Amino acid sequence: MSAVEALRGGSHVAVFVLGDSGMGKSRLIDAVVGELGPEVTPVPIHGSASLTKVPYGVLGPFIVGLPVQEATSQLAVLRTLWAHLEEQKRATQKPLLLVVDDAHDLDEATAGILAELAAAGWAKLLVGAAARPGLPEPLLQLWFEGIAERHDLRPLTLAQTTEMLEGELGSQVLPNVAEILWEASGGNPMLLNGLLDDAKNDGTLLRRNGVWLFTRHLNSHGDRLTDVVRRQLLMRSPEERQALNLVALAEPVSRELIESVAGEEAVGSLIDSELIRVTDTGSGELRLWHTVYGDTLRNLISPARSLQLRQSLLRKMDSEPTSAEGLLRHVSWSIECGAEVEDRQLLRAAVLASRLYEDELARKAAVLVKDPELKMAARAVIARTRYNASDYVAARDILDADFGQGNSIPGLLTGSLLWAAAMSALGHTPAEIMKRAQALRRAAERLAAARPDDAEAIHRATEERLETMEAMVLALAGEYAAAPAAAASAEDAAAGTPPSNTLVQAFRLCLDAERLLAGGKGLSALAAMTRAMEAAGADHDELYFLTDFLVVRSAAAAIHSGDWQGAESLLTGFVAGSGPNLISFGGGVHAAHGIILLYQGKAAQALNTLSAALEALRLTDPQQLFALTAAMAFAAAAEVGAQTKAELLLADFEAAPAALPRYMRSLAAMAVVYGKARLGNYPGAIAELKRLGRPYPEVDTAGLELDSLAFCLALGDTDSAPRLLELRAGLEGPRPAAICAYAAAISTDNAADLLEAAKTCETAELWAFAALAYDAAAHVYRASGDTLRERMANSQRKRCLDRADDLPGDEAAKSDDSLGILTRRERDIVALAVRGLTDRQIAAELQVSVRTVEGHLYRSYAKLNVKGREQLPGIGGH
Repeated sequence: MSAVEALRGGSHVAVFVLGDSGMGKSRLIDAVVGELGPEVTPVPIHGSASLTKVPYGVLGPFIVGLPVQEATSQLAVLRTLWAHLEEQKRATQKPLLLVVDDAHDLDEATAGILAELAAAGWAKLLVGAAARPGLPEPLLQLWFEGIAERHDLRPLTLAQTTEMLEGELGSQVLPNVAEILWEASGGNPMLLNGLLDDAKNDGTLLRRNGVWLFTRHLNSHGDRLTDVVRRQLLMRSPEERQALNLVALAEPVSRELIESVAGEEAVGSLIDSELIRVTDTGSGELRLWHTVYGDTLRNLISPARSLQLRQSLLRKMDSEPTSAEGLLRHVSWSIECGAEVEDRQLLRAAVLASRLYEDELARKAAVLVKDPELKMAARAVIARTRYNASDYVAARDILDADFGQGNSIPGLLTGSLLWAAAMSALGHTPAEIMKRAQALRRAAERLAAARPDDAEAIHRATEERLETMEAMVLALAGEYAAAPAAAASAEDAAAGTPPSNTLVQAFRLCLDAERLLAGGKGLSALAAMTRAMEAAGADHDELYFLTDFLVVRSAAAAIHSGDWQGAESLLTGFVAGSGPNLISFGGGVHAAHGIILLYQGKAAQALNTLSAALEALRLTDPQQLFALTAAMAFAAAAEVGAQTKAELLLADFEAAPAALPRYMRSLAAMAVVYGKARLGNYPGAIAELKRLGRPYPEVDTAGLELDSLAFCLALGDTDSAPRLLELRAGLEGPRPAAICAYAAAISTDNAADLLEAAKTCETAELWAFAALAYDAAAHVYRASGDTLRERMANSQRKRCLDRADDLPGDEAAKSDDSLGILTRRERDIVALAVRGLTDRQIAAELQVSVRTVEGHLYRSYAKLNVKGREQLPGIGGH
């Protein structure tokens, strides 16, 4: 490692390791000492906050023989210290390495002595310090002079967190596990390990069928994390502890308010120590620096003390919180300490909590609502939390009891859309749902008769709700046979005609997109879905899951057309903005990734990804993707010959609920037929696939036909090629174009055409089809006796199959072989040099000296066998 090299070399006298608490400074220092152990005499020196203002305080063990009257003399201290160190050096006959921990707590005098020892070459320093307040000035001066190397430990990236988790758990980890833990820990290794241990111990993180996944939302007040927080509290004054507890209980909270209770000095100290932060410089709002500390701190405070703190804060508050987050904390805090909360505020908090998937808080708040007029809305919130957990039966039963029972327009309509969504998730057809929904119209007639002055408004609101409900259930079911009625609405939207009901407009556009997708126009379907997202807007009220639905349908269009980058962008954007929803919907994101891999011909990767997605979907499946995922995983298992695994996945598919939209239902059936054919036990597979591709002769289903015929081609049925060529002109996207190019080439049986088709498939990243095209070209060359070209085609075929079998990152690793002989720091410096940075700019970027950069570059030139910087771009280009 770079730190070891710096201490071994002659150009550096010190190495500084800086980072926040928990970033691994001590572990890194121990590793360096372990590496250098046989070569040096390590001498530990520990900084102490209690001795910061005592000159030479931490050097006490080394200068015990110094007379009291000389204890403040730098020369006398230096002489005595050196005599002690020299004695240790003589005993080991090895150079001295002073290992200084918590150097930020050193007094200036001690720091000056250590700097002098290092600068004079008497000893080398290995120093750890907190990033804030940082190193004392005398030590920092060594870095400014270029004779010390500095390493700033930064938070782990998502990729590093994933690697760490895989190393720790030793098994397949669902991607959303890494994403959630990374976000919760802020990339801090100490917090990450604490969260990980607590999650495993309390069952939040479980291993199911070889896959590690979250079973519920992350608990951040387990034993390990509690110990971390307790240690932090022990180092704080009573005023600082009071301020920290108040921020934890009330965040986000005004800085002025906390300072009025705990004092400006306490708040300032916590900000400097990066325990709390100012998030809004305008209003001066305070929050905890690490959000995971919040639950732990609140859990450590007794209800009586919590109530006392609440009263001390309320006395100084002018008004109650206005932000959504502030309201949730206020209500949650009140519930925890047994304080009364007004019913409307409870209901508001319950609705907000359910939208944020804080289901436990939502239920607690909803159950406490006492006002009879608000109880129905509160029960609807409880139903929403059941829907969040994919318990659709419980959600329907709660909503069924109140359906059409309201005594006002809001009460009449409360929960009606969620009721319809739950019915759809349970497999009821749109016709069945709308037949039962007529109870809403009858209830509206009764209410209008009782309140004749409001009759018109009641009927208008009810009809609008029924219209929205019908559009929604048709869209959820993907009934694209009814889509022609939606086409006019889609055209109106494109022409800029303002819709009377934006949700109806959004659902009709979804249905139109489904029709276009089934018809093979994936790019047009994606454009329609983009308009649907715009029409739906941001505030979906009851339909808080609408964004998930729109993302699924948009991703389906992008995947069908082969717009992998577009699909990845959609999914990445969803993950970045999903927050707590990632546990609920994470399985759907991974399922989409798996289907992309399967279409690309990467069956082994697809099987791993889809299997992991299935485990997440067993727990919660808000978009009813389990059956499709099981079917695709079965096809992938059959493709790689995993017979036992395939049988289990087929059983999963057959036992899954059938609540799939029409297009996905057809696709799942095709994948199952294909998998059975791959396993060798389905003689009628080709005929069955072709039938599934044309389920409705009166409806254009060219897209479904493309999917079915692509499966046929993959099974070796070249008779499917002519029909694909008939469909070719009406299909959209690089995937259909590449598959049709392959179909055209095998129809001509011309080697040049097959090679061109193979390149087209490679460009579309359809590696299995590219391999088939190269294989067909090799057969043509063999038939003509051209063995040289046959070998070339077979070589290209093997390359495509290898590409399909590559694990993520393999390709980059193969291309980086030339850089593998460099150390990590040398690779970093070479990468910046390739980008065109000067030695001085590289030094500033990596916070090392110019001489260090020059030394690393010269060693890199020698290892890479290049003459200088001008030849590096060729290396970096790999």
